[in-house]
Amino acid sequence: MKAPQPIPYQGSKRALAPLILKYFPKNIERLIEPFAGSAAISIATAIRKKADKYWINDLNKPLIDLLSDIVNNPERISSSYKKLWEEQLGKEKEFFIETRKRFNNYFRTDDFL
Repeated sequence: MKAPQPIPYQGSKRALAPLILKYFPKNIERLIEPFAGSAAISIATAIRKKADKYWINDLNKPLIDLLSDIVNNPERISSSYKKLWEEQLGKEKEFFIETRKRFNNYFRTDDFL
């Protein structure tokens, strides 16, 4: 089963997740991923229903906030992403520069997409 990847992330363990999960116990009470990045291991574990609870952490707070929104507010983040996608059409480069500047100033989760 191939796990989705909501965030393309350098160093993601998405491709390695099936191999890594072979070494996990069958029933995991809580999976702790201290250096989550794209949370590939947690996502792969969740899809396979191998853990009851998850603790995902990373130093990159906007990334963790985005992952939290994907789990806890999927409709809102999806709607926001759709709006941003439509706004950038035809002016991709300018929109990227504007969005990056806004993100660097305000760290809005939506702009992290």
